Amino acid sequence: MLLTFLVLVRFQACAPKNDNPPPPDLINETEMVSVISDLTLSEAALTGEPLSAFNDTLKSINVLKEHKLDNERFLKSFKYYTENPAKLKIIYDSVAVILIAKRDKPDTLRAK
Repeated sequence: MLLTFLVLVRFQACAPKNDNPPPPDLINETEMVSVISDLTLSEAALTGEPLSAFNDTLKSINVLKEHKLDNERFLKSFKYYTENPAKLKIIYDSVAVILIAKRDKPDTLRAK
C-alpha cells in the first residue's frame, strides 16, 4: 500500500505543469462553442461574395458584438484553448454537433 502511494506521488510530481494559466477574463467553453459556431456560419455565408474578406471581417466584429465580447478577449481565450488541445477538441467537437444540426434542420422559409 505504501509502495503504491509513493508511486502515485512520484507520477504526480512528474506530471506536466500547466505553464499556461487561463486569462482572468477567459471565455468559458460553452460560450466559446457558441461564438465559434456563429463565426463559422457567418464565414460560410460570405464565401464567394465580392469583397468577402472585408465582409467577413465586418461579420466577425458583429458576431463578437452579439456575444458582448471584444476582439482582445476573444483572441486571449482562443490562444489559451489552442495551447490546451484537449479543451480545444471538446470545443470543436461541440461546434461540429451544432453545425451538423443546423445543416440538417429543415428550412421553414422554403415551406411557405
